[in-house]
Amino acid sequence: MVRTIRVDYRDVLREIQLSEERIPVSIRRIAKIFGYRPYMVQRYVDMLGLEEAYKLLQAFERRPPPAIRCNTLKIDCESLTKRLERLGFGPKPVEWCKDYCFRVVKTPTSPSLGATHEYFKGFYYVYRDIAALLPPLLLDPHPNELVLDMAAAPGGKATHIAQLMKNRGFLVANDKAKTRLPALIENLMRLGIVNTVVTCFDARELPLKLRLRFDRVLLDAPCSAEGAIMFDPERKRKTSIEDLARLVAREIEMLYAAIEMAKNGGVIVYSTCSIAPEENEYVVNKVIDLRNDVEVIEPRLNVGSEGLTSFRELKFSKDVRKCLRLWPHRHGTEGFFICVLRRTRA
Repeated sequence: MVRTIRVDYRDVLREIQLSEERIPVSIRRIAKIFGYRPYMVQRYVDMLGLEEAYKLLQAFERRPPPAIRCNTLKIDCESLTKRLERLGFGPKPVEWCKDYCFRVVKTPTSPSLGATHEYFKGFYYVYRDIAALLPPLLLDPHPNELVLDMAAAPGGKATHIAQLMKNRGFLVANDKAKTRLPALIENLMRLGIVNTVVTCFDARELPLKLRLRFDRVLLDAPCSAEGAIMFDPERKRKTSIEDLARLVAREIEMLYAAIEMAKNGGVIVYSTCSIAPEENEYVVNKVIDLRNDVEVIEPRLNVGSEGLTSFRELKFSKDVRKCLRLWPHRHGTEGFFICVLRRTRA
């Protein structure tokens, strides 16, 4: 029996809301200095302590270097790095993905990474940071599998998945926003992806729209993007606590649907570019509580920090510790969260 759910954001709000009266004047002062909503700074202090929270705020003022993924479907990476070095770029292999992932630690005045002949030929994909490379790696898709990317535009993770599948098998790249589909399609074509079909559905409705069930499902959920403040400083004040509750309610619904789309034994990866536990551990914990057919599993890469098992008065399953967090001040990346789950029966 196919299942979907709806979550009332007001129920979420009651659990995550912090009374303004509980935020000390000292925290309000720090929030004003850095330009944040006070509830966000209070959250950082609650998670990390005052000293480390201050380091986090400072890290958000610095951009990490961009990254590229060599498209091995079209070129060998040694040839690509030599071509980029001749143009004045400095690609440096990423420790946990040395074969085809690179941080670009030096860039020329011209051309930009997105304006080289190599880029337009589809020899590589550009990322603002290395963190976005992790979800497909942890999903670990194989050739000839059936794979779903539930929120795929503009295509960085979908094309990465197809590359790991060696362009074989069947990938469904879905995105709800019609305005984002041209970028997704363009990137699929530019990188020479031929095993992918693009769909346009609300991810929460996919269990009702598609009869297929998948070996692997990626949900890189639309979120507050609070981990990407260094790229978009407006995120410091954009999301009210009520806005956050609405996002969290949708994320719970989407993760529930992602699990519904997996086969028995299928792997699901949930990720956000947020450091808010409300969008991360809280969401995973809620879905685990709602279902009895899913488990959190250890990730195949030893990167980042472990997930939180509590936040203020909220207590999470001890298994949520297996989730991964990337912190800007600890790992030199944008803030990111990834959790790998397995459906235990379908």
